[in-house]
Amino acid sequence: MRDFSYLRANSVDAARQAAALPGAMLLAGGTTLIDLAKCGVAEPDSLVDITHLKGLDTIEIDERGAVIGALARMSHVADHAGIKGGFPAVSEALWQAASAQLRNMATVGGNLMQRTRCPYFRDPSNFGACNKREPGSGCSAIGGVTRGHAVLGTSEACIATYPGDLATALVAFDAVVHLGE
Repeated sequence: MRDFSYLRANSVDAARQAAALPGAMLLAGGTTLIDLAKCGVAEPDSLVDITHLKGLDTIEIDERGAVIGALARMSHVADHAGIKGGFPAVSEALWQAASAQLRNMATVGGNLMQRTRCPYFRDPSNFGACNKREPGSGCSAIGGVTRGHAVLGTSEACIATYPGDLATALVAFDAVVHLGE
């Protein structure tokens, strides 16, 4: 890993402004970011900590459905009575998605935004060609020994697929994800 600066955002607007700067990355649960930094895929110049922003961790259930904040911890959503009762596939997807330690730290937003688990993507020192790391560079996995690790969701540009379970459950419920501005 390399040195980076750290900023703890005190508002959503401050986080947006700081995250828009070149080399900036958001920090919430941090479970994937740490892995990507260790293997040299993520090399942020600055981290913008959004973990304490108020209101982004809410879980609300009403007659129209559920609203889950991006900073809601996976374990909190999975264990929420309204989610378990009204959206059991969402609860189960979150319970199955990671170890207890990761579920207690990881956020729903981070789970949805996680990067591929492709071993070629996560090994830039041995596999320089990766369209997900550097668009247009190629895909080392296409001719590699794990070229069959994905059957669906691949293309001629990349055979790595999306690794998350939660997104599949949300699609089953026709969920809408609001990304903000």
